[in-house]
Amino acid sequence: MMNPKQTFTTRKNDMRRIIVVIFVLYTGFFLSEISLASSTEGNTESAGMLRVEAYASHESIHPGKSFQIAVIGHIKEGLHINSRQPSDSFLVPTVISFRETQGVTLGLVSYPSPKEKAFSFAKEKMSVYEGKVSFLASGQVSKNRPSGNLKLSGTISYQACSDKSCFMPESENFEIALRVIDKGQPAKLVNQTIFKQDKSLLTQDELRAKGVIEKGIFYSLAAFFLFGLALNLTPCVYPVIPLTVSFFSTKGKQKKAETFLLAFCYIVGIAIVFSALGLISGLAGRQWGFLFQNPWFVIFISIIMLSMAASMFGAFEIAVPSFLMTRAGKARQGAIGSFVMGLTAGVIIAPCAAGIVIGLVGIIAKMGLVAKGAMLFFAMGMGLGLPYLFLALFSSLMNRLPQAGMWMVWVRKLFGIVLIGVALYFLIPQAERLHDQEGFYLGVLGVFGGLLLGFLGHNRDYTKAFKVFRATAGCILIIAGAILVNSALHYQEAKIDWIAYKNESIEQLRKENTPLLLDFYADWCSACRELDHKTFSNNDVAKTAEKFAMVRVDCTSPSSTHKRIMNQFKVSGLPTIIFIGKTGEELRGLRIVGFIKPSEMFERMERALSPSSR
Repeated sequence: MMNPKQTFTTRKNDMRRIIVVIFVLYTGFFLSEISLASSTEGNTESAGMLRVEAYASHESIHPGKSFQIAVIGHIKEGLHINSRQPSDSFLVPTVISFRETQGVTLGLVSYPSPKEKAFSFAKEKMSVYEGKVSFLASGQVSKNRPSGNLKLSGTISYQACSDKSCFMPESENFEIALRVIDKGQPAKLVNQTIFKQDKSLLTQDELRAKGVIEKGIFYSLAAFFLFGLALNLTPCVYPVIPLTVSFFSTKGKQKKAETFLLAFCYIVGIAIVFSALGLISGLAGRQWGFLFQNPWFVIFISIIMLSMAASMFGAFEIAVPSFLMTRAGKARQGAIGSFVMGLTAGVIIAPCAAGIVIGLVGIIAKMGLVAKGAMLFFAMGMGLGLPYLFLALFSSLMNRLPQAGMWMVWVRKLFGIVLIGVALYFLIPQAERLHDQEGFYLGVLGVFGGLLLGFLGHNRDYTKAFKVFRATAGCILIIAGAILVNSALHYQEAKIDWIAYKNESIEQLRKENTPLLLDFYADWCSACRELDHKTFSNNDVAKTAEKFAMVRVDCTSPSSTHKRIMNQFKVSGLPTIIFIGKTGEELRGLRIVGFIKPSEMFERMERALSPSSR
């Protein structure tokens, strides 16, 4: 039997054991919570990037009737998603797609106007959506659809980005309930505040055009005539001014009525081509404004302007095609010549100015106004051509002034300089994005020089042998210039020999006693491409990379294998660069998420190579 002192000691020891056990259990629980938090930390930023709501304009609807659908996305604060037509082709666009539903026909989706914003990882502004964004579509229930419940479903696919990096492309599903009822029952409209007040469902140009069209045909024609007149304030029409002056100044002395008739034929040619090209581009879904994102199209337009400038300086004369004049006959040469020159002027204006026409094309297509749309396009073209009517009359009067030849030479040179400035206005933004700007400008010069020396301008004194020589020289210059431009556009800067990740373990990827660099990359990631363009192309970085096993994990369309390694290293945003030390463990303090400058990359690579790193 224990005495009281022993009993007290025993109880004291038992209490100590209990306290130790409780402490161990609490510590284990606490550490497990930390581990769980750290394991999910990489995914919290990408969670809930986009919340989607979908609405129909009807709760119940009769067979054969139309309805509207609104898909509204709420983008997480601090993030953005790419627009329907991103600024660069490698970015993932936001797309709304509907699943096929029997007895329902759905139309095209109307995407809202994006915002143009600058981000740290991109040199040019990007086309994005932020905050609340709405998409509109229309549908129609077939006439033979039986009464009953309908479930419309679809998906919005998107890519979210922060200011520094982009996440993996995601998709969100949505569903809309709709009930088809017999004609004897009343249809029920719902959510009308959304469809009436949410102006983001249409683009700004479409809203402006819709408001004008709804005010009547005469108001619409007058408004679009003035709208076309306003297009003359853009630099896109500058090439037409010297063309008009040059053409009508060669007509000699004519009566005002004759000059007016020729000028009227001239602007009718502009109006016809302008409206035809606008309608064709709308029906084909081809938006001319977006062609200016293609450097070859910009070069094409710039060379046209440079060629026009050369004509203003006397390198060659712009004339109506001779075969048209031969067929028309001398009696009709004036009217036909003016009309054909108007067609030529329209072709020059339309590609540049059609970005404004797209809003009109879009709203007319959605409202189904084909004939009315053609009239509005023609009215816009006539408004665009009105100033050239007075310019033609003024050009004729200039021939009656003293020393008219000197005046015309001065005017031609003035507009030649303006055209060169417009060509540079288009070329400089393209060149600024390139590493080899010298090659780009020399290539453009080669193409323009070959066209000018080999094909523009003819002289009766040219012998057959000289014509062959100049054409051959021109072709050589054009081909050489095109090669230089193509090389500048596809300049390969990255000098690193990357190892494509397949399914190897870290031990298999690492060379003996060599650190490993893992680059999680995607084609749609702007910051990833910026790393290639600016950081990995740096000589110091590329030379230091030879001391690493450089492994690239392509996450453009990640397979299950790629997703496994992304989960292993808790990669939530791209680009992510991970350094694995010589011991086979990650050097956590060196991890990179987003774009980083060459000097910072070089410094981290040196730290990974230092003996003190683990």
